[in-house]
Amino acid sequence: MLDVCHLTKKFKKLTAVDSVSFTLHKGKVLGLVGGSGCGKSTLARLLMRLIEPTSGQILLDGKEIADASPKQLSREMQMIFQDPFSSLNPRMTVGDLIGEPLQIHDLPDQTDELLDAVALPRSVKMRYPHEFSGGQRQRIGIARALALKPKILICDEPISSLDVSTGAQILQLLLTLKKEFGLTYLFIAHDLAVVYQVSDQIAVMSQGRIVERASPTELFSNPQHLETKRLLAAIPKFKRWERHPQHSGSHRCH
Repeated sequence: MLDVCHLTKKFKKLTAVDSVSFTLHKGKVLGLVGGSGCGKSTLARLLMRLIEPTSGQILLDGKEIADASPKQLSREMQMIFQDPFSSLNPRMTVGDLIGEPLQIHDLPDQTDELLDAVALPRSVKMRYPHEFSGGQRQRIGIARALALKPKILICDEPISSLDVSTGAQILQLLLTLKKEFGLTYLFIAHDLAVVYQVSDQIAVMSQGRIVERASPTELFSNPQHLETKRLLAAIPKFKRWERHPQHSGSHRCH
């Protein structure tokens, strides 16, 4: 579905993303994990064309996304941001925030149905983002991201700013929506235990490169790279996680 081939982004003397290649398969979740400053968020912005790559290709269903207009691309891919408050216009009501993409694309209003999907009451439409908790704001952001029925959601650390309990609820919501809407996820996080719960395959990023890629079970039982071992060691010993058996596809970029 999404093929990323030798994608590179340089900022003057810094190479933030260094020849990254991976394939995101339809209906699957690719977990991308790495420490702060490893290039995860820069990669997400490249995929959304918020910034342009120095070199490399991003192919969606075999077509270069650079050839698509931003309006076309927004129907295919959407992003869920780390900080829901900064991603929502504080001057707009919830109803306007969720309905805006539908208006731009001349689509019927489905604000009520989108609020239902993220388990928020329809009565919140006239309220503003500052009136909600972090978890509720993230639900609003997810509803807005779903408005155009995209194929792919890029989840850029969507629970890292939330407390553990709220984060677990948002994680479960994302898994439910994936099944309900037939979504494909790139799930970005710094917490390997969180990525383990949701991913069909995990890619570990360090210093702008993907240094290891494996199934969650394989990665946890037999880590190869030093960065993977460091991330595993950072998981608190008391932390427990569960996941359902999932299957990953093969890598297609050469």
